[in-house]
Amino acid sequence: MKKHLSLLLFLFILASSNLFSQIDKNGNPIFISEKIENFAFENFEVISNYYTIKDNIDNKQSSVFIKETPNLDDYVNFSTKLPSYYFMVIDKGNVIGMLMLIPKSEDKSFFYNIVIPSKNQNFQIPSKLNGQITENRAKELTNIKKSGATISNNILNFNNKNFQILSYREVIEEVKKIAKEKVLNNQNEKIENIEEYVKTESKGGKLDFKNVVEKYDGAFINFDGILYNKKDFAILMWGAAVKKSGITELNNAQSLWEEINERKLSEPELKALKKGFETKY
Repeated sequence: MKKHLSLLLFLFILASSNLFSQIDKNGNPIFISEKIENFAFENFEVISNYYTIKDNIDNKQSSVFIKETPNLDDYVNFSTKLPSYYFMVIDKGNVIGMLMLIPKSEDKSFFYNIVIPSKNQNFQIPSKLNGQITENRAKELTNIKKSGATISNNILNFNNKNFQILSYREVIEEVKKIAKEKVLNNQNEKIENIEEYVKTESKGGKLDFKNVVEKYDGAFINFDGILYNKKDFAILMWGAAVKKSGITELNNAQSLWEEINERKLSEPELKALKKGFETKY
């Protein structure tokens, strides 16, 4: 079942904003994907997703549209230069980490872009796997008419060129290792004094979302049917992150914000904070 990139991936989108241009009615970049599988890992759930060639390369509404009638070279460029997979690590319904596998065209390798929403962290880790094209992309290319595409001994032959295939199962094993080291261990770090942590990180730290929202195109952000300016949306994101950190009462969060910023919240800002408190990223 195909789906648009969801609001749960808002930070992921911003961290990878150079990949996207077209947006949907909710202000989210359109890069159509389908779920591959859900699996349990370390008492958490991982959802594996695949960005399809079909309905992206030939879809004018897609952020990665190339042309309505792509040629074989277009298919190769799309398949080897754009991300194939993204993975969401879920804890009790909340997304605690996201990983996107991205090809490096300069040396035919891959790396992961990793986002930890609750801590406003975004970083990259190189993949240790070898390959030029992912397994799902290779299989999808074999359905392209008149391409003569074949797969043999883990090699895709497409348009008279050979491409080493990156095994999906090997990717999953690497994702598990990275998720354990970089997402789950990070998630389990103890914050001894939550209020001091919030005060420290809200100005230029992990809970300062001003620069994050500035990367988003346009003056307003449509979230859940409501338009927010960037200042208010940063407060919304701050509210969601602060609640995730352990501040469970809205009044306490409001008092903390006003102490940190040395002023009262306006009515629209307070509504944004409340919305953030109600939202599960």
